[in-house]
Amino acid sequence: MAQENVVVVRFTEPDKAKEALTVLKQCDKEGRISLESAAVVERTSKGDLRMLDEWENVGPVGIAGGSLLGMLIGVLGGPVGVLLGWGAGAVVGGSFDVDRATESDEALTVLARAIPPGAAGVVASIEEPAVEVVDAEMGMLGGEVTRRSVVDVVAELGAAHEAAAVAAREARRTVREQRKADMHADLTDNVVKLKEKLHVS
Repeated sequence: MAQENVVVVRFTEPDKAKEALTVLKQCDKEGRISLESAAVVERTSKGDLRMLDEWENVGPVGIAGGSLLGMLIGVLGGPVGVLLGWGAGAVVGGSFDVDRATESDEALTVLARAIPPGAAGVVASIEEPAVEVVDAEMGMLGGEVTRRSVVDVVAELGAAHEAAAVAAREARRTVREQRKADMHADLTDNVVKLKEKLHVS
């Protein structure tokens, strides 16, 4: 029975990642796998994830337009990257322990870890009758394969989206409270200055 997986293949060179995308498209053409969408990405030394190339099997709409892979790449290049120590600050939904994240086997964390700073790779959504096809083809190119089921990835993306919404609401509330506090402080200061000017105690 075929499995729907998100597959990340890591390479040290972007050219190898681009070659890997060509090989995956050929495997799809031959009917050995069903490649739904794929992107060649590169993680910079600062931890940012850049998309170098993309391909989708459902028409001209680009991956960045909102597909599963587009959402996934957005998350892998954002909060999860921060979580793994590739940036500074808090992750969506709050601060997390980097050591705990590094050992985590959650789908998004594992997939993000698969492309560390300085590496390139292919991120693909694939229906695989047998995982050996992709493993063998990518192995011949020197790629390291990491995969998680689409079901797990979608569930975690949903949780990340909800956490982001909660974090955004909390951030807005904090900003509002800070503005109110600043306005109150300014008003109090102005009243004090006015009293001093009018010699009122």
